[in-house]
Amino acid sequence: MLPPLSRVFEICLYSLLNFFPFLIFALYPFLDDLRFSRTKTGLLIVVLTFLQILFGLLACFSTGNISAVLSLISTLSYAFFYFTVIRKSPGQLLFVLLMISNIANLVVITAKCLEGQFFPDFALLPYRYSMSLFMVIVEIFILIPVFIFLKKVITPAISCSQSFHEWRYLWLIPATFYLIWYYMVYGNSTLSGLEIALNPKNIIVSVFVNAGALLIYSIVARLIVNQEQILKLQQQNHQLELQTVQYEKLQERIEDARRAKHDLHHHLSVMQAYLEKKDYESLASYLEQYCKQLPDHSLITFCENIDANIVLSHYAQEAERLGIAYSVVANIPASCPVEDHDLSVLFGNLLENAVDACVASKTTARSIFVRAVYEKGSLCIAIDNTFDGKIIQDPDGTFLSCKHAGKGLGTVSVRTIASKYHGTCRFDWKDQTFFASVICFRK
Repeated sequence: MLPPLSRVFEICLYSLLNFFPFLIFALYPFLDDLRFSRTKTGLLIVVLTFLQILFGLLACFSTGNISAVLSLISTLSYAFFYFTVIRKSPGQLLFVLLMISNIANLVVITAKCLEGQFFPDFALLPYRYSMSLFMVIVEIFILIPVFIFLKKVITPAISCSQSFHEWRYLWLIPATFYLIWYYMVYGNSTLSGLEIALNPKNIIVSVFVNAGALLIYSIVARLIVNQEQILKLQQQNHQLELQTVQYEKLQERIEDARRAKHDLHHHLSVMQAYLEKKDYESLASYLEQYCKQLPDHSLITFCENIDANIVLSHYAQEAERLGIAYSVVANIPASCPVEDHDLSVLFGNLLENAVDACVASKTTARSIFVRAVYEKGSLCIAIDNTFDGKIIQDPDGTFLSCKHAGKGLGTVSVRTIASKYHGTCRFDWKDQTFFASVICFRK
């Protein structure tokens, strides 16, 4: 026998209120990280919402194991959708998903408690209109401040590009609160979930637990944002030091050019005097001595991009001064989608680390080999250098600096820039050689 249409509508309304708002809230911090276009994502949301309502209907009119299986399928389909449409780390997704799940649980049991106070007869039945009414009221009072919290606190933390590894563990915080709620409802051996929800004391406790959880989330999020700001300042200082060195080298070149110009005027004057005297023998001897004084090399142009070429030239001189074999094969056009500042930071940090590794090496055969090419919208950089030192990493795989306490700023900067251009970087070492590779794509 088919259920009354009004009953079907009651269940559909409750399922919609119990799913759709929380899905939107769970997606909100990742609106800029969707795997598909917003139109396609919207269509997938509509399909998923329809499926969730359908599963809710079937589970309501089923009994025993069938109802449990349908609920499990509903949960798995939701999780599959969430982890598919968002292009972020699993830790970040779990953190937000569990946080929103905890808030959804609070909304449901609070609405059920209010229904029990005002409509005690209806409260004993599942998914009545009265329940949906109080769901709307509770969602208005709870979800508005939660939305502000997501926008002001959680989204900035999620957007931080240098806290990737921390999210591997931070999701355990909302998971712990979820387990507390689960035990409070289902782990109680004497009371049913309905009896617990209808007791106002339990709702008050749940409100305080969730408020404490939000406070902890806020502290964690602000720590992540502060860490991001500190690392960016350190990177800026590091880049400023690099730019200062480049500026000093340019100043030296300018001074060398001025001295060369002055010397050239002097030599021209001397040669002019020999010409006027028609003393060609002395002129030939003077020219021979002058040619011996000329440098045997000139400024090398490694690529058309000025900023990349300045850094490559600077470290070419450093390598020559330190007795390091330095080889470059580069094809980077003058106009490259990777910003000039980022390009300088990439080459500067990679080459600085390469030179430092060569200087610290005990072998006499030290070398640096640079390959860089921009083609079809992607910039690929590979640098191989002599290395016989010791790699120090923290448990999450981040390189630790040999110069100071904490993370190596050079590799952190490289990872940050690669992430900015939707690329990646990799560092390997084998047989006394360190391999660094970076790929960046057009934004």
